[in-house]
Amino acid sequence: MSSTGRLLKSQGRWRKVDDIWHCALHGRVLSLRQDSTHLHYQAAFPDSALEPLKQLSQNAGLTSDSISEDDGTAALVHHYLSLSTNLTELYEQWSSADANFKKKAPRFAGIRVLRQDSWEALVGFICSSNNNIIRISQMMEKLCVHYGPLLGYLGKTPYHDMPSPSVLADPKVESYLRQLGFGYRAKYLYQTAVMISEKSEQNWLDSLRNPEKPIIGQKVSSAGGMLPGGREGYRTAHDKLLALQGVGPKVADCVCLMGLGWGEAVPVDTHGMLVLHDGGRHNVAKGLVLVWQIAQRDYKFGKGKHSSLTKATYDAVGNRFRSLWGAEAGWAHTVLFTADLRVFSERLSTKLEVTQVTEESMDSEGQLLVDTQVVSKKRIKQEAHDADPGPADLTTMTKVTRIKRRRKVTWQVTVIFILAMRFPSCIGLAAILIQLLVPSTQGVAYDPVPPPNLNLDELGRVALTGNFDSISLYTYRQQTESASSTNGSQALITQLPNGDFVPAATADAHIKTMCPFIMGNGEFAGVVVGGNFTSLGGIEAQGVAMYNPTTSEISPLSGILGQVSVVYCDQDTNTVYVGGDFKGADSTNAVAWVGNAGWTNLPFAGFNGPVDSITKAPNGNILFGGTFTGLGNTTAPQKKDQQIINISSANISSGSTADTAGFDDPKNIICKTAGQDGPGDTWLLEDETPGFWRADMNFGFQPTKLRIWNTHQDGRGTKTFRFTAFPINGIMNLTYIDPATNVETGCDASGARCPLSNNVSQQYQDFVFVNRVGMSAFQIDVSEWYGKGGGLNGIQLFQDDIYAYAIPDLNEPACANIEFGSNSTPTGPWKTAPSLKSESQYLIADLSVQDVQAAGASVVFKPDIKQAGNYSVDLYTPGCLHDDSCSSRGIANVTGIFTEGGAPTPPQLIYQTNNFDKYDQIYYGPVDVNSESFRATVTLTPFTQQSNGISLVAQRVRFINTSYTGGLNGIFEFDPNEGTTLTDFSNSRFNQIGTDLRPEAIITSLAVASGITYIGGNFTATDGEFKNILAVTDGNATSLPNGGLNQPVSTMYLQSDLLYIGGNFTDVANESVSGLSNIAAYDTSSRTWVALGSGVRGRVNTIVPLELNVTENVVETCITVNGDFDQLEPFESSPAVQVPGFGVWVPSRQNWLQNLDLNTRTITGKLSVATNITDSPPLLAGTISSQGVPGAQNAVSLTSEPLKLNSLGIQIQPRQVTSPTRKRAVSGQNVTGAVTGLFHQRGQLNITVIGGHFTATASNGSTINNLVFINSTGAISGIGSGLDDDSVFLALNTQADILYAGGTISGSLDNAAVNGLILYDLAQGNFAFPQPPALGGDNVAVQAITTRPKSTQVYVAGQFDTAGSLGCPSVCMFDQGQWSQPGSGLSGSVAALTWQGNDKLLVGGNISVNGNATVLAKYDVKELQWTALEDAATAVPGPVTALTAASDDVSQFWVAGRSTSGSAYLLKYDGSEFHTIGNNGMLGDQTIIQGLSMLSLNDGHDKNDLVPQKMTLLVTGSLSIPNFGNASAALFNGTSFAPFILSTSGNGPGSLSQLFSEKTVTFRTSGGRLAKGFIVLIGLACALGTVFLLVVAGILLERYRRRAQGYQPAPTAYPDKTANMGRIPPEDLFGRLGQRGSSAPML
Repeated sequence: MSSTGRLLKSQGRWRKVDDIWHCALHGRVLSLRQDSTHLHYQAAFPDSALEPLKQLSQNAGLTSDSISEDDGTAALVHHYLSLSTNLTELYEQWSSADANFKKKAPRFAGIRVLRQDSWEALVGFICSSNNNIIRISQMMEKLCVHYGPLLGYLGKTPYHDMPSPSVLADPKVESYLRQLGFGYRAKYLYQTAVMISEKSEQNWLDSLRNPEKPIIGQKVSSAGGMLPGGREGYRTAHDKLLALQGVGPKVADCVCLMGLGWGEAVPVDTHGMLVLHDGGRHNVAKGLVLVWQIAQRDYKFGKGKHSSLTKATYDAVGNRFRSLWGAEAGWAHTVLFTADLRVFSERLSTKLEVTQVTEESMDSEGQLLVDTQVVSKKRIKQEAHDADPGPADLTTMTKVTRIKRRRKVTWQVTVIFILAMRFPSCIGLAAILIQLLVPSTQGVAYDPVPPPNLNLDELGRVALTGNFDSISLYTYRQQTESASSTNGSQALITQLPNGDFVPAATADAHIKTMCPFIMGNGEFAGVVVGGNFTSLGGIEAQGVAMYNPTTSEISPLSGILGQVSVVYCDQDTNTVYVGGDFKGADSTNAVAWVGNAGWTNLPFAGFNGPVDSITKAPNGNILFGGTFTGLGNTTAPQKKDQQIINISSANISSGSTADTAGFDDPKNIICKTAGQDGPGDTWLLEDETPGFWRADMNFGFQPTKLRIWNTHQDGRGTKTFRFTAFPINGIMNLTYIDPATNVETGCDASGARCPLSNNVSQQYQDFVFVNRVGMSAFQIDVSEWYGKGGGLNGIQLFQDDIYAYAIPDLNEPACANIEFGSNSTPTGPWKTAPSLKSESQYLIADLSVQDVQAAGASVVFKPDIKQAGNYSVDLYTPGCLHDDSCSSRGIANVTGIFTEGGAPTPPQLIYQTNNFDKYDQIYYGPVDVNSESFRATVTLTPFTQQSNGISLVAQRVRFINTSYTGGLNGIFEFDPNEGTTLTDFSNSRFNQIGTDLRPEAIITSLAVASGITYIGGNFTATDGEFKNILAVTDGNATSLPNGGLNQPVSTMYLQSDLLYIGGNFTDVANESVSGLSNIAAYDTSSRTWVALGSGVRGRVNTIVPLELNVTENVVETCITVNGDFDQLEPFESSPAVQVPGFGVWVPSRQNWLQNLDLNTRTITGKLSVATNITDSPPLLAGTISSQGVPGAQNAVSLTSEPLKLNSLGIQIQPRQVTSPTRKRAVSGQNVTGAVTGLFHQRGQLNITVIGGHFTATASNGSTINNLVFINSTGAISGIGSGLDDDSVFLALNTQADILYAGGTISGSLDNAAVNGLILYDLAQGNFAFPQPPALGGDNVAVQAITTRPKSTQVYVAGQFDTAGSLGCPSVCMFDQGQWSQPGSGLSGSVAALTWQGNDKLLVGGNISVNGNATVLAKYDVKELQWTALEDAATAVPGPVTALTAASDDVSQFWVAGRSTSGSAYLLKYDGSEFHTIGNNGMLGDQTIIQGLSMLSLNDGHDKNDLVPQKMTLLVTGSLSIPNFGNASAALFNGTSFAPFILSTSGNGPGSLSQLFSEKTVTFRTSGGRLAKGFIVLIGLACALGTVFLLVVAGILLERYRRRAQGYQPAPTAYPDKTANMGRIPPEDLFGRLGQRGSSAPML
């Protein structure tokens, strides 16, 4: 493909194969290919039998005369790609109206908006809400695969069209989609499908379409005139779409624009994502500067009334763009959207080479010539030769189609198509044919989350309590609260820069192997992943898939059935070698994936036994190791056709059957082997009429031989017949021994007609199947006959594989009189389940209502073993998606007895949570032949240590005999340069080394270091020189020191000079080397054994490297050891450590990580394999998880400079409440782990107190229960004895140095009972005496404690009736050593308290005031009166469990809890009314809010009425955030929730109870409204201040006037007042006032 035809690929519906793009569209598979001058297309239509489709021919040779125009594909291509629109005229129109468009558009010519199907667009955009491209595309793919009609195959890839609304309206759809990973969108999709299906008018969605752009086949009509808000039809369509579930304004506009043809629709969003693909390589470009920010930057929005994206602003932006660009405003703004993407805008200055259509490409009328190819709908009859049909022949035709242009212009052939929903997000999330070259990258993209800019300075110390064993801040978008899996599933895992492990793609079973595939041309194709899974990342993938680490795209490598144990990627041969226990194409257990060509059979067709290891030998050849004795094409069973297939349980039917009594039942010929004619023994056809005999089975099978008894009744009989397999509808090729010549002969090639002899002396005739093909039904078509008509006397089918079915009726028929026929014995509550999409019916046991052990469920399988030898034994498990049982599937415990006198095999756990059918190898080894004294058995029972409430399934067990004489013994060397494989193995030293081992060697692992090949497994040299491991140097096998190891090797991993070896050994084979218990290292340079401590206690299965920050900022490659061990053995000064099969060896410290006191994260789970990717962290596989503050469990501190979680230096182990009474008392609260805490700093005391339900270890080594103290030096201590261990502390507070601790507390102190509350003297370090009289009532629990400001009164609240002998329900006050009842009329359960000033107490819970139910009430201390908060009973939807202030005077506050319907709620009270937050879709239904806290910010958020600009609301608990998942804490800014803290507990999400701090927050009111009281006070203060200033100003002015006029201060002291006093006549005093003069009047 030329550089001008680069494709921007959708992750789901459109697929790229080489340079051709394929998509199921409008009932056909449409293929597109672009070159420098033409756009080619191909349409492949399904036949009724759904034959595979042939890929696009690059050089089709037929002429246009042979093409049919009536299939509508040409019209579909024109319509779908909007080719009829004159884009040049549109660009000119938009450019003339808008200078900004004119500036940017020329470099982005050719952008076209798809005309999608309206239903597909709607579904896709519902999926796109708050989603990323990869997940959206995978969701679309899953919808089609699981619900859409199958159109056919390209190669082995199925293509499904979109499912209809009626299909998605099935009630089971929602739960199934949730299992597939759709989350909350599952509900929207289902409800929308129901709503559309119930619409009375047909094609309701299309009735909303723009009549100027109708669906194909309808006439164009006028849509009316343009209005500022768009045409009337657009507004109507937009409004009607809003009535659908999951459809908001943006989604509605997306559907209008791309699904309904309303070009004036302008979707406005604030962010988006675009994934670019270039030639199979991938690059992710993510941008935040899109439509809204374009409007802000270029079109002057973002100020004044349009400062934020409100509905009014949304409409204003659309109206502005419509006024500029007219009826295609949405199209125009898509051009600007593309231009603004950074991946494109950075190339604005780059000269682009654009191929243009020359005059030679135009005809005389200026029409563009487009080469088109169409596949005819000719029905194809294919000879079936495989269970999975291969490609069938389709007739391919070519023609030249002229695309009319309105005027002759130079047209860029390299078109950018914004294909709306195949690449699903509203603007630009689409498949694009693009002219821009995008640099490839192999790196995994990490998306950092902007920090919340918390300012915690004013709070002093801050800490969090909860129930978690690992915790971390949410700093990368890839983080989740996922923990290590325990249901048998594993995942691809990547490590974030902060150290957290996050799943990249989850499998439904084990991932066993990986390798990065770099093809011969240097192009990185992806990581090949293998295992026994049936799905990866929610995509069906049987055992092997390709994973793209850049895009997270999963590409199933379909074509094999079974488990893959090893993959080896070889760039030199452009090949991935795959080994395991499987069948694929014409190979068994080994096959190759070559470059872009796909699966290729190896010349030797695999092996007769499983392959466990593959590597490249020093000479460049490929080495295979495993449990095989021969090649796949040179070996065969000594006894073939061993098992009879049970036809007697089938549904038998026939056609053209004779109506003669006794001969008219097609069942007459089942189990009839005597060849006797007569009524009840013979089936006859009507005279001179062809007919058929058919059997529909309840299971799948692969027959190898057909045995037929012909009838001779009245001279009649069958002369020729044909065998057809179903459901593939394939006519099978058969061979037979010609009775006349005794020579093997094939049936008639033209019609596969097989002859039957009418020789009465020939009892029956055998026919051998040329190809082994899977089927579940077959039909015998009789075409010619002897005498007057055809008929049969008997029929049998045989197969090589030996099966035992859980359902007895599916085993070998009893009527066949087989001595030891296969059978089974089910015991317990089993029921038969239909096969659905599985291979056969199966048994299912519902153990959800009974004890797993007491149920007694078991199935004993008994195979028909006619030949002793080595067998591979596989257990089949039907997929859980088929019967909707994934959520309940449990674990099966499987054992077997395979040899006479042998012991049962060790129990093997089989996890039954596989999405699709799978099989697991449960045994490989010798199996004895059946006899009177012995029968091999396999027993399946439920694993007894799993929880109750599970379901179990049992289907079938297969035995495959591998005891063939093939000349190999576990090792095979393959030269990839040889096109054929010689059966003379003597030329290979590796093959010879295998034969030099004792028979039945098992090779499990291969490694090459410095030209030496190391081979490990379960074997012994013929001369006994070495065991279980050897080295091959220059073609010679040599022993490792001390003769190898004394027991089998399971795995090896080479790092530098050290070869790490794991297995089931305890020492070397000869003499002794200490410390080699199941794990060892071999130094390849010094040829010495190296111990890892003293090893582990139990088998090691895998050894996987892991990079860890053992020392801060220093990354070291550590060695993880994974297996079935339970202890790290003690050595030197390190004690034994109990572990669940996982250990981490730190080479630099020569010790286990679990023994080292290092500041590293806690890691749980197991690893199965790792692989390196260029420019990226290693890709891991397994169940590992870590979210990590080292040493932090259940309590951590929080700092803001920098923002960080820190350990409090204490290890808290949570405990479960066992008392039913305590459980009832604290219903709805977290009572496991740390629940509450406080900092106490007074005088010389500085103590951190943490309470809950846990154990901890004191500094002196003693055990602490439930209440712990940490002093300023870090010393840890607890309370003394006297309290019951099952007590739970829920609330703490202090008065002076006395700690008030409440909860569900019981015990005895100083011979006095305590209940609900204790007092502890922190200064003395002991209980305070006397204790308060005990609280009384049913299920006593203290849930909140507060001290009244400026007093010594302590208010205690919760669930109780009395305090001592005092009646004091719900809230009681303790002061001066005695209880007092605050007011009267309050009852119920109080969960939270806070003070509004000094005299008013606000309480929340599930309470009543004077008999009236409410959830919030106030207590006036001065009035001694309780009053219910106005409107609380109706405005708050359920009991209050959390409460915090939203203003300094607490006139505003936040409340949270659970509504009566069970969902979480969050509300703010602003002083006069409640505002609902939490139950409007912002929080999921599973949310539990346990704590609320207001915190300060350094930088403000957007202004709103709920949260001040420089503050945020911290919500803690177990939160479900739509579009994200689970979080333990989130920050709410008034408009949205942002995940803040993630935690895990065990194997699930953790939770946070509350934040506690040294000091309280000061409220910053910017952005919020002041309380009315404050407004009055501020107004009064302003008025008084103004009066005061006026008075002061008047006094100063008067003083100035007096001074200016010469006034002197009067004397203030008169020594002799009377002596100087004289009398002045009045006329002298006032007479001078009227005289003029310069001097002042004088007294």
